Amino acid sequence: MATLKSLLFSLIELAKRWPWLIAAIGFISGVASYFLVERKESLAQVIAIVMLVSWVFLVLENWLRESFKNRFGLNIPPALMHYVTQLVHQESLFFALPFFIAVTTWNHTQAGFTGLLILCALISVIDPLYYKQLAPRRSLFVIFHALALFAVLLVALPILLQLTTGQSMAFA
Repeated sequence: MATLKSLLFSLIELAKRWPWLIAAIGFISGVASYFLVERKESLAQVIAIVMLVSWVFLVLENWLRESFKNRFGLNIPPALMHYVTQLVHQESLFFALPFFIAVTTWNHTQAGFTGLLILCALISVIDPLYYKQLAPRRSLFVIFHALALFAVLLVALPILLQLTTGQSMAFA
């Protein structure tokens, strides 16, 4: 238990010292996941599950933070949770984006949706835009959050559950 606590303290201190590292990891893992998915379908399923679990983590963030504080006596800084949220956004968008780009008919209205995903992916990696323009505007941030989740569900559900596009669209 003490080893786990010291490891967590070390990770939190590392994240405080180099907060941009979390964002860089999210970007790299999102892009890498696409190339890994291309190689093997079972790996695609694992990556899709990790994406969905990370979204469940975001939904339960406040409860998990309180439980963590009560269990270990360790208060996770809100700033660290903001970076984790950004990481999930980046991973989700950069995981889903190559799939959307590959199937987009560019002279169709779906190009607008893919363009919006590209814009969101760029915003997620540019910290001044993400933290100074997007995050303070709660309603805009919730829309951004929902769009990233919608995009990852549209990609992950067919991979995991063998759903058609129409079925995954209805579920997402």
